[in-house]
Amino acid sequence: MEIRSAKARIVLNSRGDPTIEVEINGVSESAPQGASIGKYEAMYVDPMLAVNRFNEDLSKVLTTFDIQSLDDLKEFEECFFNIGGFRKYGANTLIATEYAILRAWSKYTGAPIYVFFNKNPKINIRPLSNVIGGGAHALWRGPDIQEFLVLPETKYVKLGIFINSLVHKLLGEKLSINDKGFLGAKNDEGAWVSTLDTDIILTLISNVIDEVREQEGVDVRIGMDVAASQLYINGYYIYKRESKKLSREEQIDKMLKLIEDFDLYYIEDPLHEEDFEGFSEINSMTDALITGDDLTVTNPKRINEAIKSKSVKAVIIKPNQVGSIVKTTEAVALCKKNNIIPILSHRSGETESNILSHLAVGLEIPIVKFGIVNGERTAKLNELIRIEEKLL
Repeated sequence: MEIRSAKARIVLNSRGDPTIEVEINGVSESAPQGASIGKYEAMYVDPMLAVNRFNEDLSKVLTTFDIQSLDDLKEFEECFFNIGGFRKYGANTLIATEYAILRAWSKYTGAPIYVFFNKNPKINIRPLSNVIGGGAHALWRGPDIQEFLVLPETKYVKLGIFINSLVHKLLGEKLSINDKGFLGAKNDEGAWVSTLDTDIILTLISNVIDEVREQEGVDVRIGMDVAASQLYINGYYIYKRESKKLSREEQIDKMLKLIEDFDLYYIEDPLHEEDFEGFSEINSMTDALITGDDLTVTNPKRINEAIKSKSVKAVIIKPNQVGSIVKTTEAVALCKKNNIIPILSHRSGETESNILSHLAVGLEIPIVKFGIVNGERTAKLNELIRIEEKLL
């Protein structure tokens, strides 16, 4: 596919913030952005500056490329970094550009985007959904823990999506009864914002899961994204809502106790983003999926460090964290080679694109974290349902 035209503009993401959108051969994609951003994530450039620089010179460079394969995309990335890279254009520009290239390639070939990576993918995906939110995603008006998650034990993604939706709906009903401060508010990702403490929230989720198991015959596991780097201040973990100041050892004990008390299956970022050894300590003491996000930031070098130190059993994959489709595929391959579970994830400031669904299928990702409700989340979940129907 020859790139005949390329331009950029400013559009809004799901939080109403400006972001860069790139149009290639008449089709467009834009860059998402997180609220809690790991300090090792690839550098973003102010969207307006990124758009101006794209239209001034990068657009002309793009029209010299013919993209047919991942190798061609690698050649474009080499050129991109040679002419200024992230420092000049930003990771937001590169990821929006590469998403648009993939979308244009799909239009040109008539093939789904996932075929760019895998002509005959096997689909066996489970959705990991944020049902109650706190931390930075809820402007610190909910619990200190950023996300309370559910993961259904289902073979088909469609069933898993509807099971998680049922859990979300039932939790809304429970919160309206048990949380006197609950106003039906949702966070950026569609999760309920509760004023209850962590233990009570986990108990409510456990009770709802029991109901769902009895009603639907499907088991559902519980998880948390602690986003501990957001709690880490001057060497301590500060839980403002709980009025607690925990040392590293106390934080480790707290995480292990929550895992044991509530049979947690999944814990993301239980410690701050520098503590590979602390992650390793927790990981060695539990069967739960200890997962890196801010720790690893979809960066193959940091993922490799986590593997060497035995810090994690799973890694969050966010293409915009590393700003590169090529690096994203490398990160996924590295995880699979070392029996680490790659979990493809959205961002809190999302776009209405469904391209993540195609990446999940094309890269044969086993777990996706795409949210629960809101159009920018359901766009991805519904596309997974459609793709699964075609492939099964």
